[in-house]
Amino acid sequence: MDLLKILSIIVQLGMPPSFPEGEANLQQPLPDKIEVICKDEGSTYVNKMHTLQNSAKFGKTTPSLFTSENVKNLYIFLTQIDSTHLFIEDCDYSMLEFLRYTTTQQDLKFRIADSSDSFVNIEKLRQIRWEKPIAMKMFENGTVFETTFDTYTEYWECGNKLDYSPKYPYSKPKNTPLRKNYSDEQMEDLYYILTHPTMVLSVIPLDDMSYELPYNLEGASYETKLQSTNDGKIEGTGIDLNGDKILDAFWYNQIGESKIAEVFTRLYINVDGKWRLWWYTYFREM
Repeated sequence: MDLLKILSIIVQLGMPPSFPEGEANLQQPLPDKIEVICKDEGSTYVNKMHTLQNSAKFGKTTPSLFTSENVKNLYIFLTQIDSTHLFIEDCDYSMLEFLRYTTTQQDLKFRIADSSDSFVNIEKLRQIRWEKPIAMKMFENGTVFETTFDTYTEYWECGNKLDYSPKYPYSKPKNTPLRKNYSDEQMEDLYYILTHPTMVLSVIPLDDMSYELPYNLEGASYETKLQSTNDGKIEGTGIDLNGDKILDAFWYNQIGESKIAEVFTRLYINVDGKWRLWWYTYFREM
């Protein structure tokens, strides 16, 4: 499926995530609009979880690290970090689709565990567990941090998603020596913390042999601005991975206008000199 030719897609939650059956894809640029809904099996009621739209557009830039060839076998995303704790959320199932693909291609051993937890109600969950952990890399502070995760979890019932259980599927990689902390002043402002998640550029290779990027990549993220074609300059975070003074990735937070903390974090990557919207995550305070 070529998402460059698709203007809008609908992602439906509300059932245990099938695995490895179901849609399996390598990562592709995101469409102009993604509507995420939740509909319990047998119900006619549709819960609207969020809609990604009106994303910034950026003009051409200078080609650098990523090309249409070397991104094919990579899943590129942002890992949220709080001190040393790592967290990945999969709001549109794009990560699940990649994991279905790589699990089948590599014949990875896994098992599925159906269970329940209790936040307020009894919330059903499904967890996919790999025998051999999934390897990933994070780029920050001039260093490549290698880590793994071995589970993918979703509390899948719509009513509980709208109540207290986690709304979207997630994974928790093992901690690394990388540490990111908010300042003392920022720590006193909960709204700021909720709307300014600390992110680290990350990559999951399809397999070791397909990791087509140079072994000696580095990079440290820094605050910068990127000129959009429709919204002026956008403040965000950029990273140059190969030291050529050209941004390879850029991400920014779109914060909601209400007093309730709400934020979309969008990741763009420079592919052959064109900025492509590649991944996003969404948070809304209960």
